[in-house]
Amino acid sequence: MPDETWQDTKVNYAKLVVDLRDQFPYDALTALIVETFANSIDADATKIEIEIDEKNHVFRIIDNGTGMNHDQFVEYHNIASLTKERGETIGFAGVGAKIFLDRAEYIITETKSDSYCNASEWVFNEDSKTPKWRYIETKNRVKSRSGTYVEVRLSNFSDCKIFTDNHVRLLLQEWYNAVLLGYYNVRDVFVNGEKVKPWQLYPVENEKTFDFVYEGNRIRGFFIKTVDDIPDVFQGPHIIVKGKTVEQNWFKQFPMFSNKITGLVLADHLIHILTASKARFKYKKRDWKRFNAKMSKVFSDWLSEINAKPQIPQVDNQLQNTARMIERSINDILKDPLFSELTKDIFQNILKKTVGIKSSIGKDVGILTPGKQITTGTVGGEGTGGGVVTHGDEEGVGVEEKSDRASHEFGKETPIEKVKRRVKGGIKIGFADKPDEIKEVWIDPAESVIIINTSHPAFVAAYAMGSEPYHMMRCIIKELLEEAEIEDAEEKMHDFFATWNSKNQPGM
Repeated sequence: MPDETWQDTKVNYAKLVVDLRDQFPYDALTALIVETFANSIDADATKIEIEIDEKNHVFRIIDNGTGMNHDQFVEYHNIASLTKERGETIGFAGVGAKIFLDRAEYIITETKSDSYCNASEWVFNEDSKTPKWRYIETKNRVKSRSGTYVEVRLSNFSDCKIFTDNHVRLLLQEWYNAVLLGYYNVRDVFVNGEKVKPWQLYPVENEKTFDFVYEGNRIRGFFIKTVDDIPDVFQGPHIIVKGKTVEQNWFKQFPMFSNKITGLVLADHLIHILTASKARFKYKKRDWKRFNAKMSKVFSDWLSEINAKPQIPQVDNQLQNTARMIERSINDILKDPLFSELTKDIFQNILKKTVGIKSSIGKDVGILTPGKQITTGTVGGEGTGGGVVTHGDEEGVGVEEKSDRASHEFGKETPIEKVKRRVKGGIKIGFADKPDEIKEVWIDPAESVIIINTSHPAFVAAYAMGSEPYHMMRCIIKELLEEAEIEDAEEKMHDFFATWNSKNQPGM
């Protein structure tokens, strides 16, 4: 007979602490500083003081936040705290100093709130390989009405090589510059008695501030183009959540003068879609996609204003014609309900743009071109309009403004009038020349365009072999499948090309 006695599940605390710490994108000492600072922000502190005792290898942080009550203080010493959940605050389930347990000689904590005051000593027992803590006498370390004090004595002296007050100031500027700039409740931050100043670079050549509500969420911040080069760590727009810099994100814009562009985008509402490490977002979530599309447009518009938009590479007429042909093919297939989920969050918008329409009194010149669509009305006018033919992906003949890329082989020139109308969105293909970008295809949500990197080795090889139509089509569909998080991606890819072949698109 088997032994049916219930057995306890064993926990390797040493490995658990290491695994928790490894979730973060920085070294152990940085994690200690960044995460304990996050806890002070979560406690609604307005003043945070850090002391670096290089001689004795001691780190101290004290805040005037709300402090902890008895239950919170007990839970604070558990590895998986029940009193703090990720998603409500920036701190990862109350990790804080505990991720340094195995590298500390001790951790002293003293807390004070309206109803409670106590202190503890916390150590990692090397014999039993388990963390242990005990209550100790309070020493009035918290001078304010409420707050929390944490003291950590380093036992791993490899960490001490960067254990300086200047290094800590640089870390705070890198990870909490939005706090230092005054965007959050914290008003004063000190390191060894010296107030920490935010990172700022002057002179500024161009600055744009923004503060708007999008889908019920407040988004604010700024973009700056400086005269002088910016250190790498501060280049580009940085997305901020609850005061902490989560990541640098260019929103797929690849601007000119990128070494002179910086910015902050405060998006606290994205707290729920952070990964466990808080180093990046869950990009497949709908909240991210909608935020990304909005901020891509805001950033793109500003880049246009300061003439920092990247130059569109010149591609030959054959490649342009191939792109237009692929656009029509894909958009035709995507009308099938079987594939509607591929673009349920993108490319389904009704765009407000200037289009050319045939007009006997028009002063501009257009050209007849294959493919049409019926617009839904004039922007700014009364009513919905009677529906005017312009260029699109449906069968028939449309008209577009005469340009170098317009095909003169199809039809004749015709007078047109340029008006703003609402036109149906769809898959549009653009090109970029980015030899340093590892992706061959990506979606630019600002312009609702799928970008193909003409410098990518795979594209260069396909183009040389004359197989670029199929290659481009496959890359685009793969990107749409990934964006839509289709589980049976290979099967869906098979169905798409089966439909494509059955339609027998000319020239494909």
